[in-house]
Amino acid sequence: MVVTQVVGVGIFLTPATMMRTVGSARAALVIWAVMGALSIAGAICYAELTTRFPKAGGGYIFLREGFGARSAFVFGWMALLVMDPGITAALGIGLAQYLLAALGAWPDLVSVVAVTTTIAFGLLTLAGIAASTAVLRWTAIAKLAIVAILVGAAAFRLGGAASAERNVASGSGAIGIEALAASVIAAFFAFGGWWELGRMTEEVESPRRTMPRALIGGLVLVTAIYASVSIAYVLSAPGRIEGTDEAFVVAIGAALFGDTAGRLLAVMVAVAVSGSLAATLLAAPRMYLAMARDGLFPARLAHFNERRGASPALTLIQVSLACLLILLGSFEQILGYFVPVTVFFLALSAAAVLRLPRPPADNRVFRTPLHPLPILLFLLLIATVLALFMVGQPTQTLLGAAVAAAGVPISFLVIPGVAPSAVEIRRRLG
Repeated sequence: MVVTQVVGVGIFLTPATMMRTVGSARAALVIWAVMGALSIAGAICYAELTTRFPKAGGGYIFLREGFGARSAFVFGWMALLVMDPGITAALGIGLAQYLLAALGAWPDLVSVVAVTTTIAFGLLTLAGIAASTAVLRWTAIAKLAIVAILVGAAAFRLGGAASAERNVASGSGAIGIEALAASVIAAFFAFGGWWELGRMTEEVESPRRTMPRALIGGLVLVTAIYASVSIAYVLSAPGRIEGTDEAFVVAIGAALFGDTAGRLLAVMVAVAVSGSLAATLLAAPRMYLAMARDGLFPARLAHFNERRGASPALTLIQVSLACLLILLGSFEQILGYFVPVTVFFLALSAAAVLRLPRPPADNRVFRTPLHPLPILLFLLLIATVLALFMVGQPTQTLLGAAVAAAGVPISFLVIPGVAPSAVEIRRRLG
């Protein structure tokens, strides 16, 4: 699920963006390595939290335990209105763009195709967890096969290691702050989604053994995948990298597989994105189930079909709001709407590792190694990304923040008397 969730539209969009902005494969590889390391630092913190609180809900549970019910409610409010529909809408648009590029159809149809595919994957989610996990499994295999094909084809057409070395070393000049900012934001988006696994912890067997391997091992694999694809792009780039990302991918496909199969790579992208969309729709309802258990979300809306592993009402809400965002905004605007506020709450939930007392050293809980270094590195990454978004997309960033902030006064209606957090209870008991 980690590989399928993370390796989506970013696997092809981000290398293209990096090559246009930094113009150097060496710089791109450094960015991938740094972003991968910092994301793994966050995953280490989530690995401890998921094993300490193996319940459905992920970040909501961590915030409730570390900072109290009100902060957890505001996070759930933000997720319902900003994060979950925003991620779904962005993936729906990405899938539509590459389906149309593969077919050579009019780009004006992006919104129509995006809405249609989002609804179709919503129906897949309602069909049950067996259908969704089958899609996740096969798209994960397909993504790894795509990477192997890309790297192999690029190396074969460029004549092996010597040619590769010349191309990778090219373009290693100085990088401006704007180019670096664009690349960091793109790379963070490409790594996004690994934290969604936390919502599924209650349904995972042996969380102490499984969750650290899935989160940390999955991100190590993702980092290697992204670095390999970046190298393949550089080796096969047909001249200067410009134009839209979809056009660039088609051009890369033509360079690798010939003009007649030039759109094959766009089909590969569509397969990759479809797995991420299925994973997002599958994981989202689990958090609202946790909120309903705490009395912070209407139980009827959070009704969960245990046999199917699906929540019809919540899936309908997520799909409807995502379709509304698709009709109102572009891909970049949607990213600016949901990514900054999501990043903020991601940092806050991971920071529960600092606020909660250290767990005992036994076999029941995964303990964060080198504590508190991983969380401090992760918070540094989050602060950098937030600053870049505020400079680059202030309107969309403030809009998402305003919707999330509206949850604060709402929380006083829902939670007139807030129950103390686990930390507060321990403090009172001495």
